[in-house]
Amino acid sequence: MDNYDQLNKWLDDIEGFRQAEWDKLPDIGLYMDQVQTYIERQLSAFTRNEKDKLLTPAMINNYIKDNLIPRAEAKKYSSSHVALLIMIATLKQVLSMQNLKNMLADCRDQEQVQGVYAHYLQHQQNDLHSLSVEITNKINKDNTQGSVDHEYMRLLALELSIEARNRILMSEKILEYMQKQSEDDEKLKVDNQKKEK
Repeated sequence: MDNYDQLNKWLDDIEGFRQAEWDKLPDIGLYMDQVQTYIERQLSAFTRNEKDKLLTPAMINNYIKDNLIPRAEAKKYSSSHVALLIMIATLKQVLSMQNLKNMLADCRDQEQVQGVYAHYLQHQQNDLHSLSVEITNKINKDNTQGSVDHEYMRLLALELSIEARNRILMSEKILEYMQKQSEDDEKLKVDNQKKEK
């Protein structure tokens, strides 16, 4: 199988890639090593090679210390923990920990996590599907003579990189606004409490 065939196979695989829906997440408490193994399997499409680790026990402990996720109960992680860790492991590649914290700050009870996770899954799957179809069509259109023009592929990768960076910029600005608004709201609350005294 040549490189072009490998790329097409990967695009086919990613088009059909599905992460576990909420009701398919483990509903019994998992220990740290079980969580790590489960999430690595769930996110296998997002690793560049087998040595890449999207999640380690040290990372999970840091997320707890940074209050990005709640503490495990009796060293067991719930489906809410698993859903949050799946989102964090995926999104940390494009967002800072502070921005992730701003985004997920209100996700503490199961109902909130379930809602955000459902939105994440829907958007993730729809976007992966449409993007893989779009890229497959562009590559196959260029491959009319049995080989792909490397310059065309370079420009396609450039376009995707620019689109990705612009989307990250927009996301960062929205999260920055949310952070400033939270700080302003907190300051106003403190000021009002001082006035009442």
